[in-house]
Amino acid sequence: MHDFIVKLSHKIDGSVRYQKMKSFFRSLLEDINYPYKKYFDAFMIMLIVLSIAILILSKTDKIPQWLVEFDLYFVTAIFALEYLLRLWISHDIHKYLVSSSSDSSSSERYWAILRSKLRYVLSLPAIIDLIAIFPKFRILRLLKLYHYMHGASSLFNALLKKRFEFVFLGYMLLGVTFTFGSIFYLLEFGINEALGSYLDAIYWALVTISTVGYGDISPVTELGKIVSMFGIIFGIAMISFVTSVMVSAFSERFSELRNQDSINHVHKMHNVVIINGYGHLGATIAKKLKIQKNYEPVIIEDDETKANKAQQDGYQVIHADGSSAKMVKTLYERGNITAMLTLSSSDINNIYFILNAKSIQSDSVVYARMNQVELRPQYEATKVDGLVEPYDVIDTRAFHYLKKHSEEEKKHISFFGYTHKSDHICKMLKEEGIEVTIYEIGNESYEAAKNDGFTNVILIDQKSSETPDIKDGIAVCAMKDEALNVYYTITLRANGFKDEIVALSDTKEDNRKLLLAGVSKIFDMYDESASQFVEMIENKVKRAQE
Repeated sequence: MHDFIVKLSHKIDGSVRYQKMKSFFRSLLEDINYPYKKYFDAFMIMLIVLSIAILILSKTDKIPQWLVEFDLYFVTAIFALEYLLRLWISHDIHKYLVSSSSDSSSSERYWAILRSKLRYVLSLPAIIDLIAIFPKFRILRLLKLYHYMHGASSLFNALLKKRFEFVFLGYMLLGVTFTFGSIFYLLEFGINEALGSYLDAIYWALVTISTVGYGDISPVTELGKIVSMFGIIFGIAMISFVTSVMVSAFSERFSELRNQDSINHVHKMHNVVIINGYGHLGATIAKKLKIQKNYEPVIIEDDETKANKAQQDGYQVIHADGSSAKMVKTLYERGNITAMLTLSSSDINNIYFILNAKSIQSDSVVYARMNQVELRPQYEATKVDGLVEPYDVIDTRAFHYLKKHSEEEKKHISFFGYTHKSDHICKMLKEEGIEVTIYEIGNESYEAAKNDGFTNVILIDQKSSETPDIKDGIAVCAMKDEALNVYYTITLRANGFKDEIVALSDTKEDNRKLLLAGVSKIFDMYDESASQFVEMIENKVKRAQE
């Protein structure tokens, strides 16, 4: 017999028709993304509502006999068939028999199969499905909505994740109820006329602890009243515990449902650009893409404040960790993702995001913000499609601008600040033979400029109201503190400086102040970097079309 079952299992395993049929019913019953599931769910919901309506009307009004028989036979048969189908797809017995080791005995194999089936049969949803088949328990068919209403099933799953807390609460409730009920019974039985049995005492305890307080049974002795007060206090504590657990479970699940809804919206969009991180750079890129209207930006942001800001700015937002493999896989299901950008200030997070995306979708196009130049080899090892180093971008563009104006107009260049914003530009200008004067307020930066070979380095006193007497040329404000850049700009203008003042900015909020102070041109690190990202996306698309 065992050999026959094994041969049959091999035959079933090799049957394409059988596999397709089982896959169809599994998708129809369990896969929320299956196109036909929504129609099946709507049909089952209609049957449940109709069955309950017939049950209610049969108790109050006379209804046609054929309608009652329709419920008793047809609807019941549908639910019975559904239960058997769910039992069938719950475990692939033939696969286990085919793949199980020949060393294991047949009894061990069948016992393992039986355990797997029993695990499903004894699960709460399966028990509800089984009981709901019988017409006498038709009211329980309402609980079957769990299968067909995705939101309800999601919330049920959220509660299941807190099963340890609910099991603990159940034991606690059972213990407290029987303790208070027993004490109340010993104190009041024979004295309290409303208390006729031990069951009445347990009933009183449960009503009191739940703080429902029907009032049909109440204590008449002094000790009984004291016990009641303690019972109410315990009840309030337990209700608070239940509330906190449920709120925690639902809030977690609501976030998942909200993200799933966002992903569903993303699937309907075209030429999607995923932006991982909604800082200054992410916001600037999203704004540029939105203005161009060629691509639709979608923001992935884990920080709630930034996610809310992105939503207020009118973007589709997925409030989640961008390194979630499941989320990336789901996003690529419809093939409408043009590119992904990871813009974290942490290179480790960016590298991890790239590896995650490439491991799931090998042909994915990923561009990244690189914060430390020395990590370029690590980035290149991830097969990233493009890198943007924000300070390098602003250095290159500002250098070409200053070089051109210096050579064409024969103007001297003065830098206010030898910082991370300007030191590379100064070195590039020096290599081109263009002389610059550097004004610094910090001894450390002053010495750094001297050590790098600059001769015209002047240390100025920040506390002094006196400023360098510059009447012409090009002034470049590149202090670390943007407030100082604003101060030196407005001071130069007040002292009669008529020529061009250039600002190197990495704080987008202060750009407006710089312009009001009199800056002629701002090289915004975020704006320049965003333009480079958009340019890379467009070039990639053009090459793909060619």
